Amino acid sequence: MNTSIILKQFGLVQGDVNYSDKANAFLSTGYTSAAGNTYFNAVRFAEGIIIKEDVGQGYAHTFLNGIRIFSTKNQQIIAERDFHSHIYSKNTVECNSITMLMEVLIEAAESEDVELDEDKARAQVTKVIRRAMQTDQRELVEQQSRKYLN
Repeated sequence: MNTSIILKQFGLVQGDVNYSDKANAFLSTGYTSAAGNTYFNAVRFAEGIIIKEDVGQGYAHTFLNGIRIFSTKNQQIIAERDFHSHIYSKNTVECNSITMLMEVLIEAAESEDVELDEDKARAQVTKVIRRAMQTDQRELVEQQSRKYLN
């Protein structure tokens, strides 16, 4: 399974992609600005979605510049959020991803006039996102590519 091809198919990354054990994510080739900051993407697969993190590495801190969540099924963006001067942590990515997906579900339920059990929805979304953060991404990309990308 060539993860680079999948991510390029989605238009999520340019250049090479390598798996990082430490980050448990696929990292794109970074570029360094004239100011000496390095920018790259961390990509994670979850059930039915791909989470793309826009990351900046400065001299003292790593920053989360944005999160984009894409549907694996139709390759469209589901939710996005930009950040300014937000220090990176996996917990921040996890919490914001859950919040972003819940906002999408609530909005969709309201627009379709469908009752949503928010507690059950939050529990399911949390389960999916936590699995993405904790399970080896090499396993998840293999599962998701068989399920959604064939």
